[in-house]
Amino acid sequence: MPSSHSFGAANDEAIGCQTAERIGDVQTDSPIDPIEFDEQYELAYEEPEPRSITPMLAWMGVLGLVILFIPLYLTANTLDNEVVRLESELFPRQTAAAAAPGLPPEAAPLVVTLTAVHSQTNQIDTILPTLVADNVDWPGALAAVNNVDGSQIQITGLEQSGGQLLIRGRAASDDAVTAYTRQLEGSGKFVAVEVQSIVQAPEPFLSPTPTVPLPTATPTTAVTNTPLPTAVPPTVPVTPKPTATATPKLTDDYEWDDAHANPIFVGAPPQAHNFYPDFDVDCVIFLAKAGRTYEVSTDFLAPGVDTFLTVTFGDVTLTNDDAALGTLSSSVTLQAPPDKDIEVSVQVSNRGVFGGDKWYDLLVLEVVPTTPTPTITPTNAPPTITPSPTTDLRDSHEPNDVDPNPIAIGEAQIHNFYPSADVDKVGLLVKNGRFYQIVTSQLALGVDTAVTVNFNGQSWQNDDYDLPGSGNLASAVCFPAQADGTAVVTVTNVGQQFGGNKTYVVSAQEVPFLTVQPQAINFGTATQGGSNPPVQAVQIEGSEPLSWQFSTETPWLSAAVITGTTPSSLSLTANIAGLAPGVHEGEFTLGWADFCRQTVPVSVKIDPVTSSLMGVDGRFFPAAKFARQEETIEFVILVTLQPVVVAP
Repeated sequence: MPSSHSFGAANDEAIGCQTAERIGDVQTDSPIDPIEFDEQYELAYEEPEPRSITPMLAWMGVLGLVILFIPLYLTANTLDNEVVRLESELFPRQTAAAAAPGLPPEAAPLVVTLTAVHSQTNQIDTILPTLVADNVDWPGALAAVNNVDGSQIQITGLEQSGGQLLIRGRAASDDAVTAYTRQLEGSGKFVAVEVQSIVQAPEPFLSPTPTVPLPTATPTTAVTNTPLPTAVPPTVPVTPKPTATATPKLTDDYEWDDAHANPIFVGAPPQAHNFYPDFDVDCVIFLAKAGRTYEVSTDFLAPGVDTFLTVTFGDVTLTNDDAALGTLSSSVTLQAPPDKDIEVSVQVSNRGVFGGDKWYDLLVLEVVPTTPTPTITPTNAPPTITPSPTTDLRDSHEPNDVDPNPIAIGEAQIHNFYPSADVDKVGLLVKNGRFYQIVTSQLALGVDTAVTVNFNGQSWQNDDYDLPGSGNLASAVCFPAQADGTAVVTVTNVGQQFGGNKTYVVSAQEVPFLTVQPQAINFGTATQGGSNPPVQAVQIEGSEPLSWQFSTETPWLSAAVITGTTPSSLSLTANIAGLAPGVHEGEFTLGWADFCRQTVPVSVKIDPVTSSLMGVDGRFFPAAKFARQEETIEFVILVTLQPVVVAP
């Protein structure tokens, strides 16, 4: 029977092959129902349903948001950092703007108060690492200290020492200090609270000005993206680096030769040495040829130099102090052994003063020894006996124990202390209105001079003009002449050693003079623990421009500068911290013209604090006389911190 579905042969053949592949076991040898075949064919070639793409699109959206979020986060973080930086720069510029012209009057107190608060914060931050190290509840203690009414109390300083804290501040009234003190006691953070001082302050008390609230920002419907302004770095002035000044070299070119000797050549030009620093010695060596004679000598000694030679070769040591009477240079003549060359060591020391200007020349020469001509006495002639003259060991200016021998301006005389208990006096002709200086120098061992000058009913004296421990025992006196006449200078030996070799040099010269006004400084009265008394000014004048130096051994006295040139003004400060009640005296010295000194006395009186403030437990706190209610005051409060018990 013809089928209702007809296919071409080729098509049937192709379909048959495909059917055989896809449905496999459906194909049998039995006749195929056409309708059943069609149903199986449609099932075999049914199109698969397409997969959904919705999850993939969702993940792609999330990834896009992440990519967008990263630059937004980085941009926000950068903006936050920029805001912090701008805020840190804003505060100092606001403070500087407070002094700028055109600033509204009502803004100045606010900036001053803000600066004070910022200063207090810096002070607390400075001492906080030290405070944390102790076993104390420092956060609580500092919170109690800073719990103040800014309109009545301002904390200006904190100083911590061990378990105590010193609070400095300013207040609008003494009642404010009383209330603050009781508040500290009631905080429970302190073992004791003591008001050290309350004094009147010179500046008015500035209460904090209320801060004007910022206007509320009204959001707009449209947001306009305004680009950030380009930051222009501020112009920083370049300060040139200071030029280093080379330290001057005061030693000679052969240092250091105290222990290591430098060579010196026979017949060469003399070597220039100086005696610097203190106790300097110079050592040289040279080769002496067998049987030859050499002379080692010093010459051209600077004022204050007194050489002493020590020459050593083999087992032989030769010394010399003064080559001749009236000279301080030295000379040693030596002869080398006849059978060999030998190395000679020379040491030069100073019996005078030391300094970069204390020069001398050292020379080594080969000399021809002189042989004395023998004296031939006739055989039958009777011997001639010549009496030995008695040596006079006194200096050429003796006797001058009672009647002074004259000394001229610019003259230097050599004296000695001989015989025992010898005293030397010289007379100096002076003129009215001029200033003179007497100086001793080149002291021999065992000599310690003391100089006294008497003129016109006045007396000036000095033992040692140099500092203790310097080893310099020389003396110097500077004095003014208020009339024409002769000033008598008396020189004694404090060491009480006498002999022909106990020599020294005394010299006189005219020098410019220096005056100080006032001639005594009184700082007045201050309260114990309070502010320092006012600074005192000293006027320094000279007969000509003079360089002066300030020095003092008074611990509570200090000067703004320590050197200057006349005419000038010197500001003196008395630091009364730690001074007990009573009168304290001291002095300072002005030096000029090398050896001239003028000493000025100073004094200050410290009043004790009075008891006038009662604590919460009935105790009285020491306090100075209170200022009036309407006046600004400064206060100092000492608190003892409450230790924290730490469990083991």
